[in-house]
Amino acid sequence: MSNLAGFIRGSAINNVFEIARANLRDKTNGIYENVLFGLIGSLVAAFFLVFALDTPNTHSLKVIWLVIVAIITSLRFADWLYWFIKLRRKKYEPSRARNRVVLGVISLALMWCIYAVVFYDSMDLTELALTFAMLCTLSSGANSALSGHKRAAILYTVLLLTPVSCMALFSGISIHFYLGCLGILYNLSVAFSAARAADLTEESVKIRNENAYILEKLHKEAAQVDEVNGKLSEAYKQLNVTNESLEKEVERRTDEIRVLSSLDPLTQLYNRSAFIQQLSETAAKSIKSGHSVALLFIDLNGFKKINDTLGHKVGDAVLVEVAGRIGAFANDYQAGRWGGDEFLMLLPYADHETAISVANALLARISQPLDVMSNQLYLSATIGIAMLPEHTSSETELIQLADFAMFEQKKLHLSAPRMFSQDLFENLKQIENLRDGLQEAINNKQMYLCYQPIVKCKTKQPWSFEALLRWNFNGNLVGPDTFIPLAEQSGLIHEIGAWVLNRACIDASQWQHSPNASVSVNVSIIQLLDSDFIDILDRALKTSKLQPERLHLEITESMFADNKVKVKAKLNAIKARNVQVSIDDFGTGYSSLSQLQTLNFDTIKIDRSFVLNMHQGGEAIIRATLFIAKQFGCKTVAEGIETEQEALTLSEMGVDYLQGFLFAKPMVNDDLRRWVENIET
Repeated sequence: MSNLAGFIRGSAINNVFEIARANLRDKTNGIYENVLFGLIGSLVAAFFLVFALDTPNTHSLKVIWLVIVAIITSLRFADWLYWFIKLRRKKYEPSRARNRVVLGVISLALMWCIYAVVFYDSMDLTELALTFAMLCTLSSGANSALSGHKRAAILYTVLLLTPVSCMALFSGISIHFYLGCLGILYNLSVAFSAARAADLTEESVKIRNENAYILEKLHKEAAQVDEVNGKLSEAYKQLNVTNESLEKEVERRTDEIRVLSSLDPLTQLYNRSAFIQQLSETAAKSIKSGHSVALLFIDLNGFKKINDTLGHKVGDAVLVEVAGRIGAFANDYQAGRWGGDEFLMLLPYADHETAISVANALLARISQPLDVMSNQLYLSATIGIAMLPEHTSSETELIQLADFAMFEQKKLHLSAPRMFSQDLFENLKQIENLRDGLQEAINNKQMYLCYQPIVKCKTKQPWSFEALLRWNFNGNLVGPDTFIPLAEQSGLIHEIGAWVLNRACIDASQWQHSPNASVSVNVSIIQLLDSDFIDILDRALKTSKLQPERLHLEITESMFADNKVKVKAKLNAIKARNVQVSIDDFGTGYSSLSQLQTLNFDTIKIDRSFVLNMHQGGEAIIRATLFIAKQFGCKTVAEGIETEQEALTLSEMGVDYLQGFLFAKPMVNDDLRRWVENIET
């Protein structure tokens, strides 16, 4: 009797071990199934960083790094090939295979970590941003690719992003600091997602193998009963009932697996992969029947603030509530969570008007108050819309176009939904074209400086010349209001600003027609707060041999609102070199006498808007500005003078210098020389 009990107990233990081994084998197979595409993506990214970017100083080291990556990739490919040919369809012992593939994954992650850390100091902003983007892309792949091994998935993304993000955080460079912050936040997000994906995979594999064990047991019992006793009809009927019950249980568990793999675990809407599958099926049916499909890309406004101030529990509860509203509103339509606070809704058989109407109604529903954990909260949303097949026949591109329409609307801070259009696409292409052209504008000698005179109020003789940047791009003159924001966004403002400062100083040092006149150069807040700005200023003065007193740096008043300590330190450093400082657009931005009192400046420029409205309140502002300038011992310049009456009135009010089309438009150097010669004769 004891022998029988021991046999039963041993059989049960063996079954548990078999299921555990099957679970481990399935998770290992899951990792191997994703190896090939991961290897290709990693190798392509490595080749791109080594050969696509011009980095002569580090190219040799990068090639060595690439060779090591290629060797590791080759070994991993050989390991994958062995699994694919020898093990894939067999019940092999999974422990060694799992250890090999995990070792390969971590080895490759370590090489990427080494790349980012070793070459960090030699990267320019573009390369660093591309490196971060590629590391983030590789990291996000760990969610599904390594879902069979939680610790490997988390370690993989930590190795990829944590070291270089920490270096960026403590680099002392503001844009690197922001990249580091984004890297850390993205790292945490991906690590959290990888952990959840691994838990889901663990549960799915466990359920599937338990089902397989139940099915196997079922078939064995049925076969034994058929062989042993075909005469016992009553027992046979009972066995059929048992079989039917077990099959229903298998079906139920299979349905559970399908639901778990298709739904977002938080919102219970379709997850990304399931939504794309649904979109593909719906699009195929709609195109076949000659109807169009509308896709709504929904992005919540204000969710980050809720998440940051009230915590992630409240944030998750808000997402669940909003998802419920979207899901309930969708009815027979399909809705899914794209990620974070972004959602998608599919509208089959919809035209433009229907899509816009549905989007407006959805916006109104989302904006209604939310009662979450004793908090009454308010959210809004921005919606972009794209149509299939009108805008594209690709499901993936359809999502991208709707996302782009949403993003453009979000930049304009408009509440109405935005339908993607060809004009929107052309605008995007034009901006990309300008951004690409801006990269080589200086090298191609497309940029040049014009100078507008600033004259003495009483004698009308030139006192200074303001340097104004112009860009002739393929025969078209692009305005500074267009290309300066692009330069700031792309980081080219530092190179362009340094060129303008150096060019203006050289030109001024060679003005034989006006050897005592100053040159005024506009400086943006991004340039001023750059850690290298003072060095750039010193080099420009040294190279040009321009007397520092003849250089005026014009700084917009709105700069003083933020970064007060840094701005003050930079102004003191500038003044220590005897360079003059002018406050531009005075009175149009942040005005604080207490703030101005702590700053070191020489000239206040009165904005043209006040000159134009002298008879509608502008005169009072100008007189107040003159009073402030007098108290601070500063000179004043009035901009935008176009009539003799304006010049006369401002002169009588006590303005020191005038600037505007009345005296001269901005001119290139040769025209400037002739203009000076004409006024002297």
